[in-house]
Amino acid sequence: MTRELDAAIQSIIDDRGPITAPEIAASLDAHPMTVRRRCQGLQRAGRIQQHLGGGYVSAAQGGQPTAAD
Repeated sequence: MTRELDAAIQSIIDDRGPITAPEIAASLDAHPMTVRRRCQGLQRAGRIQQHLGGGYVSAAQGGQPTAAD
């Protein structure tokens, strides 16, 4: 389940980034905290980054990571 959720999150970010965790959660009918935790894992893996405004983008798209990165 985790791999499928990660792939779905990555796909949404690739298609619509920058996008926030609550927006991703609404698209997937998932809990926002679950999405936020999965996004943190994707960040640690170097697959996505978070903009200063809170929206996630694909690492391939670049962006300005937050101070938390």
